[in-house]
Amino acid sequence: MRARRAGSAWVVGAVALASVAAVACGSSTAPSPTATPVPALAPAPTADPAAAVGEKETARQEYAAAVRAISERSDARREEIFDPVNNAPPGPAGFLPVLAKALPLAIEGAQADIAALEVLAVPEDYSADQARVLSYLGDQIALWRRELDAAEARDELIFREASVESDTLLRNFMSDLSPSFREFFLVSEEARRLGELFGGLTDAESAYLDTLNTGFEEFWKRNAVFGQTMSRQFADARAMLEALRGAGAGTAFEAVQQVIAPAEPPPRFQADHELLLRFLDGVVRLDREVGKAVEDVDPVHFVVSNFEFGTVETSVRAALDLSAQVRNIAMPQLAFSFKAPGPDVIDGGYREAVHMTLRELRVRFPRTGPDYLGFNLLPEDGYQVVSLVAPSFIAVIEDARAKVVALTPPDELREDHDRLARYFDETLAAQRAVVDTAMAEDLSGLRDGIDRTRNVFCETARGFSDAMKPVVFVQFGGPPPDPNLTRDCGPVGR
Repeated sequence: MRARRAGSAWVVGAVALASVAAVACGSSTAPSPTATPVPALAPAPTADPAAAVGEKETARQEYAAAVRAISERSDARREEIFDPVNNAPPGPAGFLPVLAKALPLAIEGAQADIAALEVLAVPEDYSADQARVLSYLGDQIALWRRELDAAEARDELIFREASVESDTLLRNFMSDLSPSFREFFLVSEEARRLGELFGGLTDAESAYLDTLNTGFEEFWKRNAVFGQTMSRQFADARAMLEALRGAGAGTAFEAVQQVIAPAEPPPRFQADHELLLRFLDGVVRLDREVGKAVEDVDPVHFVVSNFEFGTVETSVRAALDLSAQVRNIAMPQLAFSFKAPGPDVIDGGYREAVHMTLRELRVRFPRTGPDYLGFNLLPEDGYQVVSLVAPSFIAVIEDARAKVVALTPPDELREDHDRLARYFDETLAAQRAVVDTAMAEDLSGLRDGIDRTRNVFCETARGFSDAMKPVVFVQFGGPPPDPNLTRDCGPVGR
């Protein structure tokens, strides 16, 4: 409504200006005392088409500059608001209280954005885009309010449901914006990336992605239920599994499969659909193993099966080969790291070879190393997990190392190349020590090996030159700002 009132004010102003012009020219409704001859009217001046085009272009430029300024302020504000959330302790108990403080500020900021946009003079070319932005912001505020209620109630399930809806809302919003509007509205690197991913989707393509979102929403809903149980303090993993019995463990991916398998993909996403079906076949099988481990209260089987979710070949191929649009929904944890590199990386030479090797490593090996004692495993169970899982992780590191050290770097990247080689050598040493200490049932040594693997990663990630950072980003990440690196290693530069 405020937008309409602003438009009416422009009309009123134009009418008033016409009245003033009439008075200035001597027009009057009072009778003339003496009739005077009326001279022949001069031809009305012809509007200058070039001037009209120039005025229209000036109005477009002024509007674009104003919208860009609003977007820049909004991006800076959101980064400041949500930075504490990125740095919050892991798990619902860590991030939900922090989020409860951030969301009111985000809502207030979005309301300010709406107010700033509504007073702009909108060129006709952008009237539809302006309406979409205002509608999106209103819907986003409504979702943030639901997320705020969930965060204040510490209800991760409701929060996840609202978050999934928020992702769908954003994707559909991006797909509806005109290309020229996106150029000045999407100012941050992440916003431009999403605009490139989802801009210009057809109705059929958007509908297919909505179906995928609905399917994976089932996964997140069920995971949130398990997460509420697993976030409690248990004496050990066996006690946790006892608490999970009868809660439907092992069915999350089957629920996803039931939604996605019958879908009819448009041609653009046909290959993605086939990859997804193979991926889901693999993880459904593993999920059933997880469910069996829960019912049998078998912590070793439970942890090993969880490791296999990411390392089974159908999962690896899906992670590496899915389109960015589909990966963003199916594997959101990879969306940031797997953003498309620029021509400075895809050079057909050394940089591209390193990038592709690290890209596969990112999928096959946990960035900061496997936590063989996760879920509060008892030492004797942890030793078994190491014996079953660690050899395959070591083989992954050995393979990546062999590929990288065989390359010849350009002179300006020699120091970075040596740093990367040391990372592989030190990670291999730490993981081999993990195997040795587990065989010796040396719990302290096992913990040291796990911690050393993490520390080697973090030290390496923070030491690359600016020229090498884009090349290694897919594995090591970095600012500006990388929530994954912040979570894994703590805030950069602090």
